Amino acid sequence: MMAFGFFSSSAIVAQNVSVNMLVLNAGIVPLGSTGTVNATINASLGTAGQSSPVAAGKLRLAVTVPPSLLIATTQNNLPAGWTVLNNDGTVINICNSSASIAVNTAIDLPITLEGVTITSGSPIISGQITFRNNCNPGPVLSGDNPADNSSQAGFSVTTPTPVILSDFNASLINCQPSLNWTTETEINSSKFEIERAAKDLSNWVSVGAINATGNSSSKIKYKFVDQNIAASTEKVFYRLKMIDKDGRFKFSDVLPVFTNCNKYSMSVFPNPVDKGRLYIVANGLQTTATVSLLSLAGQVILKTLAANGTSVLDVSKIVKGIYVLNIQGSNGVDKRIKVVINN
Repeated sequence: MMAFGFFSSSAIVAQNVSVNMLVLNAGIVPLGSTGTVNATINASLGTAGQSSPVAAGKLRLAVTVPPSLLIATTQNNLPAGWTVLNNDGTVINICNSSASIAVNTAIDLPITLEGVTITSGSPIISGQITFRNNCNPGPVLSGDNPADNSSQAGFSVTTPTPVILSDFNASLINCQPSLNWTTETEINSSKFEIERAAKDLSNWVSVGAINATGNSSSKIKYKFVDQNIAASTEKVFYRLKMIDKDGRFKFSDVLPVFTNCNKYSMSVFPNPVDKGRLYIVANGLQTTATVSLLSLAGQVILKTLAANGTSVLDVSKIVKGIYVLNIQGSNGVDKRIKVVINN
């Protein structure tokens, strides 16, 4: 493991640090679409029991991808305090510019990838961590055994499954999460697996499956009710795994649902918005609420209605910037949420 660099034998050495690379969604990156490689930085006690934190600006992660992938120009999912130093599409360097790492702490760094060409053989993504001085590309600071300072992750770029999905919605009905979706077309589709995760999105579990029509050029509606979940004050997340008869698959967008049917709540997801779709999650509304997207000067940019469940606001044509989402209902609901749009 790598330790915090030191300049004299009397200096305190930080805890060891290692890296583990994992491509999410079972290692699949759809051709022409995006996927994620997660670099997990694990910090533990130093070789002699040292427990000093890794200081800000000391850890530099380099991730290299082969030609079948491209590292996306925009990286919006890094945790606070971590910044991209440079990114040429093949290699990206990331640093904990203003974030320290405490002992016995794991930090996930999700990096967005784009599928460029269908893969063959066994291509890999490589990750390497080093200790530097203030994130500089200069000399590497030594101090420990670098045996676990690198990691690799296998992946494959595949043709997306030929299912065009629309109107995917999740809501709470009779205190049970209900998912509804529509396919515009289906070619050789097999089934839809419904997956659920807690708020950290780190552990997806299958909670059911619905057989697909198979082949269709007209709209087909589907519905699934999750009957095996306890009420909670936290929100849970759902996604569809769309599988065709050849075993290929792709995932839908992720939708949140509040499972406490006795409590009023309102939130938006994701924030910042980077794909043109802002989900409004409402629970406990007595009637529909009016939702207005306002400029910071108070100008109405968009207006729609929201009911209990998940509503979608199309902001794909809105100029990048900071806005205010104003939600008003007849039962006294009046909430303002700052929204950042990064289209």
